[in-house]
Amino acid sequence: MSRPWATSALLFLGFFVVLAAFPVYTPFDSKLTLPTTLSLLREGNITLDEYAPTFQVHQNGLFERDGHYYNYFPLGPSLVAVPMVALVDGFVRLVTPAGSLHPSLGKPLAHWRHIHDSTGLVDLNTWNEPQRFFASAVTALAGVAMFVLGTSLRLSRRRALLLAAVFVFCTPLLSTASRALWQHGPSLLFLTLTLVCLVRARDNPATVGWAGLPLALAYVMRPTNGLSVLLLSLYVVWTYPRQAWKFFASALLMAIPWVAVNLVHYGSVLAPYYEPQRLEWSSSRVAEALAGNLVSPGRGLLVFTPVLLLSAWGLWLDVRARTFTRLHAVLLVVVALHWFSISTFPHWWGGHSYGPRFFTDMMPYLVFFLVPVVRSLQWKGPEARRGLTATFAVLATLSLLIHIHGASSRAVYRWNSLPLDVDEHPERLWDWTDPQFLGRR
Repeated sequence: MSRPWATSALLFLGFFVVLAAFPVYTPFDSKLTLPTTLSLLREGNITLDEYAPTFQVHQNGLFERDGHYYNYFPLGPSLVAVPMVALVDGFVRLVTPAGSLHPSLGKPLAHWRHIHDSTGLVDLNTWNEPQRFFASAVTALAGVAMFVLGTSLRLSRRRALLLAAVFVFCTPLLSTASRALWQHGPSLLFLTLTLVCLVRARDNPATVGWAGLPLALAYVMRPTNGLSVLLLSLYVVWTYPRQAWKFFASALLMAIPWVAVNLVHYGSVLAPYYEPQRLEWSSSRVAEALAGNLVSPGRGLLVFTPVLLLSAWGLWLDVRARTFTRLHAVLLVVVALHWFSISTFPHWWGGHSYGPRFFTDMMPYLVFFLVPVVRSLQWKGPEARRGLTATFAVLATLSLLIHIHGASSRAVYRWNSLPLDVDEHPERLWDWTDPQFLGRR
């Protein structure tokens, strides 16, 4: 194993072990992710008809068409889980004979086989723990990708590791993306991989051709990534016109089969979850949502992840050093439009979630803006740099503690219901006397 691959493997293992150790899981929108994965592995389709009796008691996230049952939420996370579930199941089958040697080994193996093979009336909660482990693996992979991005931007390995650690542990990656196998983890993984390809294309333009595939996958994971698809595609055409055909060709590797599946199962190019009618416009609500998504004590990005305040300083450092590129400009526009887009949702606070869930997918871009800050950190030297380093340390520590609390305390989720349901009383999102991140219930 070459040294870069060995480093990546060790980094993945370290991130995964830490992420998986946190106990909270949040399978609110992802109850049907793994059943869809199992349907793909067992039957080669995405219908959930084999679980029909289950849907007499569980209908959240269910979509029915022409007598068939489907997961209403995007197919992407189920596709990502296919190799992981297949790998775990293959391992379990391999070691099952050894399970007879000791009950402590045989019981979890038998439990896996039971939930893997069960159809009909099943308890979907049995997949909560496996979801958390698979989501932790996806998030750990994203952390490795951020490390690679840092080294591609010529950070030292130590500073690239710091960048990746902030990405994984000081943002919603820890408290949201790694807690369940919903859209956010796979989405940000593929956006980070897209960034790696685009950054490396500066030295080797042919690399831009590979960016199309992860960018298309990011859209399959979550429809709000359509903004990234549109603007980064324009960026590629603008910056690498001779290589753009390779970019679009690699994107079609995912786009063509995805559209085909939608046409066969939904009778439309887009799956139901991707329909624009889900957005709602109201000038008063959008104004509140724009502010709330940034600074409210219940969902504010800068409240829950204050280290990202330094993303603005990082952009200024790039402008001052004349290293602010077209890519920076495009990513900044994507973040701004994403902020506006999520603020048009009727429930802009993301239901019974923790912190700025709807901003989770933008973490690769916002942490990318931190690169010049991380490069400038220095305890010895000019006073300005020492001040920046101290500020970074304080804000990163606060962010870390807030997201550790979100990944380890169920009280922060009880906050959504007590004393009043936040979906019915969204004014609670602005109550500084009872902020969610304290989670004292």
